[in-house]
Amino acid sequence: MKRILGSFAFVASCLATSFAAAQEPAAAPAPASKQSVDADQMQDAPMDEAALAQMFPKAPLNGDTFPEAAKTPEAIKAGAALLEKIAAKYRSAPAITDTVAWTVKLPGGEQKDSMSIRLGGGQEMEVTAGTMTMVSTGGNVYFADEQVDDKFVKVALDGTVVNTLQTKLDGIEFPCPHLALRGSAEGKAVDAFSFGGGSFTKVAGYQEKGGMAEILLAGEGESDLKISADPKTDLVQSLALVMAPPGAPPGIRFAVDFMLKPSVSDKLEKPIAFNAGKRKAVDGLSDLTPSRPEAIAVGAEAPTFRLMDNNGSEVDLASLRGKVVVVDFWATWCGPCRKGLPTIDALAKWVAESKTNAAVYGINVWERGDGAMVKSKEYWDKNKFSFPFLDDIKGDVIKQYGFDGIPATVVIGPDGKVVAVHQGFDANLTETLKAEVLKALGGKS
Repeated sequence: MKRILGSFAFVASCLATSFAAAQEPAAAPAPASKQSVDADQMQDAPMDEAALAQMFPKAPLNGDTFPEAAKTPEAIKAGAALLEKIAAKYRSAPAITDTVAWTVKLPGGEQKDSMSIRLGGGQEMEVTAGTMTMVSTGGNVYFADEQVDDKFVKVALDGTVVNTLQTKLDGIEFPCPHLALRGSAEGKAVDAFSFGGGSFTKVAGYQEKGGMAEILLAGEGESDLKISADPKTDLVQSLALVMAPPGAPPGIRFAVDFMLKPSVSDKLEKPIAFNAGKRKAVDGLSDLTPSRPEAIAVGAEAPTFRLMDNNGSEVDLASLRGKVVVVDFWATWCGPCRKGLPTIDALAKWVAESKTNAAVYGINVWERGDGAMVKSKEYWDKNKFSFPFLDDIKGDVIKQYGFDGIPATVVIGPDGKVVAVHQGFDANLTETLKAEVLKALGGKS
């Protein structure tokens, strides 16, 4: 399966796993719950089809907003002609810059993400999505991740960037049509819009609405895509994707909305270039693994840090010498983390009630998208956790501690040395941590 960069691909993957699990025979299937089901359940397994249908009510297809008059052979012909004009514009423009922001609509909330795109002449391109950057320049394609500071991937351009990604970079896709449009063949513009796990093979409708020209593409199964373009510029302004993930029961669909800000110019303000710095080139994504130390060992000196907490105060680990410090690395998108945070909260309440000489902190890491800290605060406040969390969204501190997965919990003794390390979710972690805290304090609270 292609590796698609973006939050909706993560959601689709989780859904596909849940659907597959739901179809496996079980000894005693659980009855469908009448209670509301939230998105956290994507991380839990398995659910029956009734629960899945409750979690993901049927998203209406874009085609439902196109009247029959917009689906006639004449309308379809007009839509196909405009699609070819759009492709011609993206092929011929000397330089294009764009920001693509998308929202995955889920029960109980939304997931947002974005990326920036710069297209120079021919196959000169740069795409930045989160911590990842793809650059095509000088006959090579480069792929780098900020979280891997000593390596990058370098491969020779194989015709087009899209073809190179498919043949040399494990089928990576970016959730946008720009790269494919830049190298599209005449009469094949529709192929540029098969991304995000959906395959859209034909124009199915066309209409003008709200000053925009809307083209409807039909997809496989219960999926379609609406392209909204400015008829004055022939540039795509928005995309609306509705799809059923692989293995989904009939009628279950989810929606992704894309907003674009395209701009055409005669020349890019900054030329396309890749700066390797001190990093070394590797041949493929399998070699692009971070050179991290092993998870910190019991008895090691705990790496110090200074981080801001969710109340705007600085926390300096060095100033907490003499106390036992428990830190729990977590993220809002991590299901096991969300499960585990109440066990850490129970520990924090015990510390406060028993006046134990200890401090408990969450450390928020690897959040994605705009306003990540604000969203983390909202999540924290909503759950009314009694202990503060610290901002390590870029992951500098967790990297020092050697973890490449979360949740991870570390108990640091009064002397600043690690006395216990826990990785993954553990329903009994509260009692375990209590015992470790007391042991580190010599058996005294």
